[in-house]
Amino acid sequence: MIQIKNLSVRNFMSVGNATQGIDFDRRDLTLVLGENLDLGGDGSRNGTGKTTIINALSYALYGTALSNIRKDNLVNKTNGKNMIVSLDFSVAGQDYRIERGRKPNVLKFYVNNHEQEIIDDAQGDSRETQGTIERTLGLSHDMFRHILALNTYTEPFLSLKANDQRTIIEQLLGITMLSERADKIKDLNRSTKDSVTQEEFRIRAVQEANKRIEEQIESLRKRQKMWITKQAEDVTKLESAIANLEHIDIEAELSAHKALTEYNNLVKERADIQ
Repeated sequence: MIQIKNLSVRNFMSVGNATQGIDFDRRDLTLVLGENLDLGGDGSRNGTGKTTIINALSYALYGTALSNIRKDNLVNKTNGKNMIVSLDFSVAGQDYRIERGRKPNVLKFYVNNHEQEIIDDAQGDSRETQGTIERTLGLSHDMFRHILALNTYTEPFLSLKANDQRTIIEQLLGITMLSERADKIKDLNRSTKDSVTQEEFRIRAVQEANKRIEEQIESLRKRQKMWITKQAEDVTKLESAIANLEHIDIEAELSAHKALTEYNNLVKERADIQ
């Protein structure tokens, strides 16, 4: 159970530089009324800041107003800076405090008066810290708008899209975990398909590379076979030549060479005489 204790605002929407606070830590019903003195105090309750209170609660808890107001437009236009909203609340007997502001950007989250570390700081807002806050509350901003802060700015439930209606119903029934797990399974399936596709590309690339290597190996085998065949032929020729050389009579060959030389010399001498 969420118990809102007190809220204080400064330079937020119509609230100026003087900090304004509201004590919700009461056992009886808190009724907020207003009287617009700027209109003469004739009983008009419009423009007295009632909506500012609920917008401040929304901003403190979720970092955004109920309607689509830009965050910088939440800063008091007269002062234009140092906007801060502080909220004390408890959940299941544990105390929490949120301090959130703009110009400069601020986000502080306390658990039992101990400030939590802001891990993912982005313009004064932290997605990680905001996620922790919403898990602590157990309530999304849509649920806050439609259940706790229902007003004229909130779109009627029956006018919502079917998916938005289903989300709110699931949160009311406490079965959002099923949808969250279904979404995680979808993301996991998508990631798995991407991984499978990448693995298929990798396998195809490896297969093509292996095919090229096999072709190179086959080409080398053919060249090896040709080389072995040519080597065998050359060896056979050399062995035949060596065998022929082994049957030659060297002395006879030398004598024949000597006789041929003498014959050629005689032929030459006769030719010179003539």
